[in-house]
Amino acid sequence: HREEILGLVRHREALMRESHPMERIMATQAQEDRITITTTGFHLARDIGSAVHHAYRGKLEIDYPDADETLYVHWHRA
Repeated sequence: HREEILGLVRHREALMRESHPMERIMATQAQEDRITITTTGFHLARDIGSAVHHAYRGKLEIDYPDADETLYVHWHRA
């Protein structure tokens, strides 16, 4: 479902731009068993994680190791 998930990610970015114009995807790296997406801000990262979780279920983890600068969103199939 890699292409479907990436399509959902691009769609969420386009929707997010309407309310948060500075929120963008900076990079997408696909490896064999994962996709790493780097965004410019928290809003888009959280939105993408929530959208993927809603569409595909699984497990969603959101971690703020440094609440002012860093947010990690991890989703995987359960």
